[in-house]
Amino acid sequence: MNKAERFQYLLQRYVAGDITSAEHEELFEYLSAHEFDEQLGENILQDLASQQEYGQTDLPPHISQEIIHNIFAAEKNTQTILPVTKKVMPLWKWVAAASAILMVVSSYWFYTHKYSMHDRNFASIIPGTDLIQKNNTDTQQVILLNDGSKVFLRPKSTLHYPVSFNTTTREVYLQGEAFFEVAKNPKKPFLVFYNNIVTRVLGTSFTVNTNTETGNVEVSVRTGRVQVYENDRLLQSASSPKGVIVTPNQRAVYKHTNRAFEVTLVEAPQPIAANEQEPLNSNNLQPWAFIYEQEKLKNIFSQLEKAYGIEIVVENTNLYNCVFTGDISVSDLFTKLKIICLTTNASFEVNGTKILIKGKGCN
Repeated sequence: MNKAERFQYLLQRYVAGDITSAEHEELFEYLSAHEFDEQLGENILQDLASQQEYGQTDLPPHISQEIIHNIFAAEKNTQTILPVTKKVMPLWKWVAAASAILMVVSSYWFYTHKYSMHDRNFASIIPGTDLIQKNNTDTQQVILLNDGSKVFLRPKSTLHYPVSFNTTTREVYLQGEAFFEVAKNPKKPFLVFYNNIVTRVLGTSFTVNTNTETGNVEVSVRTGRVQVYENDRLLQSASSPKGVIVTPNQRAVYKHTNRAFEVTLVEAPQPIAANEQEPLNSNNLQPWAFIYEQEKLKNIFSQLEKAYGIEIVVENTNLYNCVFTGDISVSDLFTKLKIICLTTNASFEVNGTKILIKGKGCN
């Protein structure tokens, strides 16, 4: 390829964040020679124009304004460094001539496309010595940590973790979504960091799902208990960090905009073992199989509460007098309740972390 094509290639690599150190040095040799200033300026203008023409949401208005503000600021700073050869010079010429301005614009393109503002703030607290595992595949990847914990990293997600944990805590940093099976160690808490949120556990299994666009975080617990609270490393607040305790089949959703937690049930509750540490299997099944013959709802609801760790509340105690006959062993929890309610002229709804049963009941 000729020099112009080579410059275009290097520029594309730089904006995409894939440039090597040798290529980076080569690119800035081209820039310092000013041979391709006009080509650079046209690239910048064409990119900004295409953003507006096609209404791309990758570059929101406030970011566009910030880019323009920084370009003007960089132009003023550049005038004190670079000699002025013309009295009047178009703005894009200054962008082309000054590598400092190129870095401003390129950085904004790169971070706008690859990382949200929340991720850029979060990146500042990630230890530089951590290992980085990026899942760019369409299937989840399993990462075995040195303490025996397992991380099932979902596609398009990234985990930062150390080669070995220190003597007091086990800390990892997540961008995206992952399911964790944490090796039990009461003396060394396991902490998952994402932006404003920290998930603290001693030994359990749970899922953390982070939204890089909104900054919201969702923590769903499979077994055990976790504590979810705000990360005071990033928050400039005099108040104590807010927090909630999440138990099996519950999820905590943190809303970044108002710094509030909402705790509710997961979409598909799963049976849990009596000790809440292991999922139900053939070795630790509960002593019932959800097959009933003229069984009172009071007993059925009690069994479901123990099996799923979820409180079931009745609006009318006469519902306890109703009886149910049927096999609901192969159904999920909400399907079980639908079948029961259909046969007893009742209904149910999820209210926070509880299930409310409504109906007139039976005499």
